[in-house]
Amino acid sequence: MKRLGVMICALLILVGCGSGKGASDDKVLKIGVLQLVDHPSLDATLTGLKEELDTLLGSDKYEIIYKNAQGSPVDANTIAAQLVEEDVDLIYAIATIAAQAVLNATKNTEIPVVFNAVTDPVDAGLVATLEAPGGNVTGVSDAAPIDKQMALIKEVMPNAQNIGVVYNVGEANSLIQVEQTKQAASKIGLNVIESGISQASDLQLASGTLAEKVDAMYVITDNMVVSGISTLIDQTNKANVPVFAAEAGQFDKGLLASDSISYNDLGHVAGKMVKEILIDGKKPESLAVQGANETELLVSESVAKQLGIEIPNTVLERATLK
Repeated sequence: MKRLGVMICALLILVGCGSGKGASDDKVLKIGVLQLVDHPSLDATLTGLKEELDTLLGSDKYEIIYKNAQGSPVDANTIAAQLVEEDVDLIYAIATIAAQAVLNATKNTEIPVVFNAVTDPVDAGLVATLEAPGGNVTGVSDAAPIDKQMALIKEVMPNAQNIGVVYNVGEANSLIQVEQTKQAASKIGLNVIESGISQASDLQLASGTLAEKVDAMYVITDNMVVSGISTLIDQTNKANVPVFAAEAGQFDKGLLASDSISYNDLGHVAGKMVKEILIDGKKPESLAVQGANETELLVSESVAKQLGIEIPNTVLERATLK
C-alpha cells in the first residue's frame, strides 16, 4: 500500500508539472504593449493582434498592459523598462523606435519580443536577418510595395515627372523609404524631390513649398507626416496637386489613391506569432520576420473630380472606389 501511495503521488506531481513548453491552460498571459504614438495604422496593428488572439486563445486567456510613448523616444525607453518590471510574458512593440527601446530593455531578460510596423528590422538593428532573427525577438515588417505605388502614380498620371516626398529626418524608417522611393521612381522615369522636416510644425511650410514644384505628392509611412496628413493635403489642394500614399489609414482625409497594405492584417500575423511563442513554445529566433502578402488599391472618385483628374479604366477595373 505504501508503495502504491508513493506511485500515485509521483504521478500527480508529473501531471501537475505538465509535459510541454508554453502556458498552462488556466494561466492568463500578460502581454505588454508599447506603441510609439497614436496613429490609425499603428492602432490597427493592435486591433488585429487582439482579434487574432481572441480567435486563437480566447479573450479571457490573456490581458493587455498597454502603454503609449506619445511619440517620445525618451518615454519609450522609460516605458519599456516599466514593462519589464511588470513581469510580462511577452512585449509587443509597435513602430521602430518602440521596438528598439523594448529590445534594449529586455536584453538581459528572457522576455520574448514581437514587433510590428517596422520597415527595415535589419537596418534598425532589431534582427540579424529576416529569415533568422537571432536573439529573443521577431516580428512583422510593414515595408510598403513602393515599386507598385510608383507604377500607380505613372499609370494615373502618365505625364507626371516630379514626385514630392516630405519626411521626418529623425525617423530611420523614413530615411530608408525615401531612398527606396527614389530608386523605384527612377526606374520608370520619375524624379523625386524631397523635403526633410524635424518637427510637426515644419510640415505646413515644407508641404506648401514642395507642392509648387511637383506633379504629385507621395506620403511614405512616416509617423510625423501621416499624423499631420490634413495639414499636408490642405497645402497640396491649394496647388491642385494629388496625394498618393503608401498606406490608406487616413484615406478619408483627401488622398487620391493608395495601393496599400493592411495594418490590421499585419496585426493578425503578429497574433499568430505570439501564439506560437507563448502557447507552442517556439523561440522567437526560429520564427522568420513576416510581412504583408497582399495590397488593396483604393481610389477616391470625389478627389479625382475635385482635382480634374481622369482615372484610367485599367485602374478603375481593379480598384475599390471611395
